[in-house]
Amino acid sequence: MALQQQEVVMTEIRTSLSKVHTFATRLRTDRSGLALVEFAVSLPFFMGLAIGGIETANYAATTMQVNQIVVHVADNAARMGIDNLVGKRRVEEGNINDVFTGARHEGRGLTLDGFHPYTDPGTGQVVQRGNARIMLSSVEPVASPNTTNRYRIRWQRCTGPGTHYQPVYGKVSNSSNVIGIGPTGRQSTAPDFGGVMFVEMHYHFEPMLDIGFTRLVETDIVASAAMIVRDSRDFAGPSGGQGIWPTTGQTASTCNF
Repeated sequence: MALQQQEVVMTEIRTSLSKVHTFATRLRTDRSGLALVEFAVSLPFFMGLAIGGIETANYAATTMQVNQIVVHVADNAARMGIDNLVGKRRVEEGNINDVFTGARHEGRGLTLDGFHPYTDPGTGQVVQRGNARIMLSSVEPVASPNTTNRYRIRWQRCTGPGTHYQPVYGKVSNSSNVIGIGPTGRQSTAPDFGGVMFVEMHYHFEPMLDIGFTRLVETDIVASAAMIVRDSRDFAGPSGGQGIWPTTGQTASTCNF
């Protein structure tokens, strides 16, 4: 009786081992889940590439929009002014404000008038900073004829809530006798008896998904452009020589550097 029970047990063990062997063989040759495993392993890399591509395209598109805005502001500013039948065309504060209004409208998709949080590294306090600042400068020769090839910024006007931004390429206070205005190697100069509208824009860029998949982080985009004044313009302006005439009911877009 004991021998019969032992044989039964051995038979069950052999049967179980046979089933395990059969399952192992089938598992070893089964490839039905291989694609899923490979997809799970490669998913983070594909996500990184996809998000990186999207963020890079977003940054490139934003940079292009900023550059287009500064070109349009410079071009419009070079054409602005009020016709004067008895003299040269004059620029009023209202003309400049109109140019800036157009720029803000063009950049509404970039939220130029918006704000972003900024942590002060000294105090650790979080404050709100403006997203953008557009600076318009009138670059003129120091004399006409300009025998010394020296230039100056006669006046500047600014728009946008980013009042923390400072001009990179010069202010009225430090640009009264310079060789040109703008990036080194491609500085803008004005013709005799004429002028150049120089525009500098600062914009705070934020990535769409700041989750570490790309090296794109919050940064400032700086762009500039210049256009020669098209018409015969009254560069001296009213008494005092500031170059801009007042407009009734409108406030000057001063820079307050």
